[in-house]
Amino acid sequence: MSSLLLIWSMSLVLAGAALVWMIGLITGRLMRERAEAGRNRDRQVIQHAFLDIMAGSGDAIGRLRKVQGRARLMAETLMEMVSLVRGGERERLISALAAFKVDHVFRRRLFRGSFAGRIAAAEALSIFPGEGSTAALRRALATVRGVELRVGVMKSLIELGTPPSLAEVLADLAGRRASESLLYLPLIARLVADDPMTALRAFGDSRLSIEPRIILAEALGASGDYRALEPLCIATRAPDVELRIACTRALGMLGHPGAEKAVLACLDDRVWMVRSAACEAAGRIGLRSAIPQLAHQLRDQVWWVRFRAGEALAALGQIGQERLRLVAATGDDLSRRAASMVLAERGLAPVSA
Repeated sequence: MSSLLLIWSMSLVLAGAALVWMIGLITGRLMRERAEAGRNRDRQVIQHAFLDIMAGSGDAIGRLRKVQGRARLMAETLMEMVSLVRGGERERLISALAAFKVDHVFRRRLFRGSFAGRIAAAEALSIFPGEGSTAALRRALATVRGVELRVGVMKSLIELGTPPSLAEVLADLAGRRASESLLYLPLIARLVADDPMTALRAFGDSRLSIEPRIILAEALGASGDYRALEPLCIATRAPDVELRIACTRALGMLGHPGAEKAVLACLDDRVWMVRSAACEAAGRIGLRSAIPQLAHQLRDQVWWVRFRAGEALAALGQIGQERLRLVAATGDDLSRRAASMVLAERGLAPVSA
């Protein structure tokens, strides 16, 4: 009897716990829906106030007072709005908000509250030029630790015309994980485009770790500055595989025929990812001297290399396409299939009689 009572007691406890759990879930959902509805209402208030400000309505600013505490929401809505408007309307909106001291709200939000809200505030400060915004962002850069927030702060400083130095950004990049390093690529690309010589000196510094050099290589390739040609060519022989890949890709982006010797050497690299990057680079640069090697790569053991080799041959004009057709007709099984696939994808396959 006592065992049966124990079982019934446990059943009641479990049923009660399940009921409490369900009530909690329902309550939580209702609270989230209520909060989201309130957020949507406040967003509409902010949007309508912004639109009225741009239209010249005199009382629009006053409507922002009741949502002044929603700094994150205001920042997100403002960034959406300014991305859609230009000229006098944009300037009118920014001037009115600055007079209302909305930028002061964003400066305070930069140092407290949720992480997402701090990032939104950092981005919003980029449209309020002045010493106040710059000083707040600089102070944040000296204290915050989160990668996304630091990148957001640096981006805003660049937008304000007071960028951090390339050395600062590279030092910040040191020791980051690969996924985090990618966040820095747009920043470094902007800095490299503005000052390629500083980037070249940093790239050639033997004390610089591999990860920053990889990011710099891609940025130098995208910069279009041909002074990067020789350093990138030299670095395609580096022991580090990732650096060789990045430099080979960068040479393709640079598009200078002076990279011929380095690219041809990379076509025979022992690492398939380097060979693949070299195939792509040969096609982008237009290296007809690479056609024999590219045709040879159509029978590479790695599918991606075969595909990139075929794409490169197709990009080299009639002479490359003729070689593809020749391989498709007379090559071994691997190369024939690779060549036929590329020809079919490009609509270059010969029409049957």
